[in-house]
Amino acid sequence: MKEVLEKFMAGIDTDPRICLSHIGLFSVLLHVREENGRNEPFPIKREELMKAAKISSTATYFKILGQLHEYGYIQYHPSFNRMSQSKVRLCFPSNYSQK
Repeated sequence: MKEVLEKFMAGIDTDPRICLSHIGLFSVLLHVREENGRNEPFPIKREELMKAAKISSTATYFKILGQLHEYGYIQYHPSFNRMSQSKVRLCFPSNYSQK
């Protein structure tokens, strides 16, 4: 977990697009990954992530999640079926600085 967090922090250090909401949601995703035995992709539950990341708006949640995916910090695999959970894989953009 420490290595993943260190890589994320090194990446966001030079990424002006990242705000506090991105950091909060990524931190919660990292925690959920650990709870799932570091297996990836891991299932996510919107309500739990929003509560833990202190995000109150569904629109903001999907915006931040989509941006983390777009920026290359995660791979988001949405499930458009209410009976199936969406999944996430943590990853690192190719422009991460190697500190």
